[in-house]
Amino acid sequence: MSTETTTAAGAFAQALAKLADGYPTDPEGTALVTVTVTDPGTGEQHQVPIEPGQLDWVTTLVRGELDTMRNSHPDESGYCGHCRGTGLAGDAPSWRRCPAQTRSRVGRPTS
Repeated sequence: MSTETTTAAGAFAQALAKLADGYPTDPEGTALVTVTVTDPGTGEQHQVPIEPGQLDWVTTLVRGELDTMRNSHPDESGYCGHCRGTGLAGDAPSWRRCPAQTRSRVGRPTS
């Protein structure tokens, strides 16, 4: 077992690299975008080359999470940002139910 501690910056870079490696979105030869994550504690820079389509995915994910946070307020819809309360991720059925479907608007389980 490794005794090396992964920082939040390192963990994010690793997750982004895994996405980039496992799920290509663009034709072979497409120019890559380099995302650099700098660890504030160590100054270490983690560079992750990703395809433009993957960058679109991450942007959509962040925007969906912003919608979720905004919608979680009592005067809002309560719907999660990525599925709008349908339980579906994008246009395809989700392999699991969306968390918004099993929680009340204040975040407590409904059953």
